[in-house]
Amino acid sequence: MTRQPAFLPCSSAAAATASPSSSRAQPASSPRSVAFLATAALFVFLAAATPATVTAAASNAQSVSLRGGLGLIQRQQQQQEQIPQQLALFPSSTSCERGAGTSPLRLSLDALASDAELGPLRRFCFRLENSGNCDPASKCCNLAAASASKIEFDVVADCKDALRSVTVNGLPSSYMYDTQQGVLRIDGLSASAAAAARTAGGDQICVFLDAASACPSLAQLCTPHALASATSSTGVAAPAAATACRYALFNTMQDCCPVSFVATSPPMMPPPPPPPPPTTTTTTTTTAAATTTAAAAFPAFRSDFPYCQCRREPAGSRLFAAAVPNATETLATGLTRLCFDVGLHAACADPTSPCCDFTLYKMEFEVDPSCADALAYTTIDGVQHVRFFQTAPHASIKVVNMNRPITAVNGTRVCLFLRPQCNSLSKLCAHHDGTCTVGLFNMPARRAATGAAAGAASCCPLSTIGL
Repeated sequence: MTRQPAFLPCSSAAAATASPSSSRAQPASSPRSVAFLATAALFVFLAAATPATVTAAASNAQSVSLRGGLGLIQRQQQQQEQIPQQLALFPSSTSCERGAGTSPLRLSLDALASDAELGPLRRFCFRLENSGNCDPASKCCNLAAASASKIEFDVVADCKDALRSVTVNGLPSSYMYDTQQGVLRIDGLSASAAAAARTAGGDQICVFLDAASACPSLAQLCTPHALASATSSTGVAAPAAATACRYALFNTMQDCCPVSFVATSPPMMPPPPPPPPPTTTTTTTTTAAATTTAAAAFPAFRSDFPYCQCRREPAGSRLFAAAVPNATETLATGLTRLCFDVGLHAACADPTSPCCDFTLYKMEFEVDPSCADALAYTTIDGVQHVRFFQTAPHASIKVVNMNRPITAVNGTRVCLFLRPQCNSLSKLCAHHDGTCTVGLFNMPARRAATGAAAGAASCCPLSTIGL
């Protein structure tokens, strides 16, 4: 039986036919000569064939395994078709258990440490904790296997330049931002199920984003998901939150990679109770009498707060601040809510003051600098705002951009959400006597009319308040 010749690559065929005289002549009837002529005839056919002919020939040859020929092309095409599927798979590893319920480790947003503005950066943190719940039939539920050496986040590729640094338990950690797969990989985790159970709060993972970038928050950094019906490939439903970030935890053996979702912002807090009816005071009609009455009614200043050139006499403004005792509450998140209302007197105790009426721009609290990490965030009339805790040149909590005109300022409510170490006025405020000094500031545009120094607010009437 005559052996069929193998098809040669075009480059090899050209070399074989370029110098026929260099080949030793063979008898025309030999099998080698027949094979050579058959091969040459095939290439002549291919050179003269139409595209349709070549297509038909290729179709008939699909079942033939050809070394370096059509079989290789088919394998390359199959690999190219698999690339989008591999990129869409999160994580890209296919050899690990992906079910969220297979591991006791869970990731949650650390609201107490997140959304802090640190100069040009914004910090967002997570806690890796042992929930104590997992599928006992899974190998990933075993304490020896339930460890986390790496975490991957499903992120937007174009946000790479927004990420400036990563820390694990307060220390810099190595990471890789894979723009091809849209994955942020963070190494250096140390939390095992047993260690997380012993360590209060578990491991803390923080990312620092450029506040001026196109991705200044987790909502922009993470790949968006339709949270109303978002479900992972393992059947784990996404949480009912405004936005969520998909993540995968890897153990040291890389055979466990539970996939789940973590919220990118804290849940909305319940609305605060309605403000009390506005408080009014009766003042005398003569300027001299009013000044005397005001001096007796308002306490003396306890410090130079707010340490700037502004009119801080409470008698010189209708605006004042008051605490709201019935709004103080410890929430399920562990935060304590302290609320304060802005009130409006019927008239100035000192009607000659240029600060009797003004648009409220800022509220500032005189606090203890050791409470810098206690403030989680603030709200203005129930709308959440980022924290602003100043430690130098003096310690204060600032709630800015309030922008309440005199006609709408009465009843404005500001709430502070505090962690346990400074969750009362006696702990938080500078004098530790259960009261706090609060300043109300006008908009900076007013400074020219009252002759204040450039860069400083001109009106800052103080209130001493307690719960």
